[in-house]
Amino acid sequence: MSAPRVAVVVPVYNAGSYLTPCLDAIAAQTLPDFVCVLVDDGSTDGSGAVCDARSAVDPRFLTLHQKNAGVSAARAAGVRCALAQGAAWLAFCDGDDLYHPAILQTLLAAAESTRLSVACCRYDTFTGTPPAGQPAGNARPLRHPAHLKALLHDHGVDFSLCNKLFAAPLLTPELLDNGFSYNEDLVTNWQVFCGVEGLAFCDWVGYHYRQNAQSASHRALAPQSIDEQRRAALFVRRTAPPDLQTDADAFYYEKLVYLASMILRRDNAADYRVQLHELYAGIRAGLWDKRLGRSPALPGFIRISALATALCPRLWRQVCRALLKDRR
Repeated sequence: MSAPRVAVVVPVYNAGSYLTPCLDAIAAQTLPDFVCVLVDDGSTDGSGAVCDARSAVDPRFLTLHQKNAGVSAARAAGVRCALAQGAAWLAFCDGDDLYHPAILQTLLAAAESTRLSVACCRYDTFTGTPPAGQPAGNARPLRHPAHLKALLHDHGVDFSLCNKLFAAPLLTPELLDNGFSYNEDLVTNWQVFCGVEGLAFCDWVGYHYRQNAQSASHRALAPQSIDEQRRAALFVRRTAPPDLQTDADAFYYEKLVYLASMILRRDNAADYRVQLHELYAGIRAGLWDKRLGRSPALPGFIRISALATALCPRLWRQVCRALLKDRR
């Protein structure tokens, strides 16, 4: 068989009834020349058998099985397989989400028309019936440093790997399995984006992100997750190129404020007292720093939130609990 133009890597762990619709959406792609690598990451609910059954009837699907090692290790295994297949481009999809039928064709056309090695589209969220399809939009190039600024500040670009297409040489298993359990996508994208001249952005929704209460991103987060997300933001800050340092500093400080709000909105905030103490210290120390709390790149509402966090934490906790209902 000739090498596929695109390989889609799908890490699968106990995806349940959501897996078949996910695979159906991938199978319905308008781009004919692709393979899909399914990596069963030690599922115990029969998801591995669903992957095998799909591979048995559709030669575009390949299935790997491994002991449970986490999403990063599963993606890395899928990329090794995709590179061995000779794929020129790499895409990702989570096992409970849905692709728009034209996402691969649209992103590939965007990358090729702009001669850029990364393409990206918007995503939306759903719980029951997936959103209706829409025609693909035109691509516009975001060239350095606009693509890096967009990664840090624009939710249309977002941290996720799943709404993007990458030239295969950009990604290695080591970039994906990078030692981060949370915000691992951010760290991977940041390193890739730092090495390319830009990305092709399609102002069009091509990825449908299911709001599944059992998914890793929606389960109650362990205190370790606060440390990991702060570490990821610190990694961005420390590795930023000189022309992005102001944005990276502001991004780090914004992450401190966001993480504090995540803790304050929870019923079990006392379980995070160590992390909250460290976040308070960082927010207070940076409050009047021109690189952090007074940075021109910091959104105004984050400055207000930082002031409230540092100067009236009890009142601010009541505000967070009243207004911030997500990620509890």
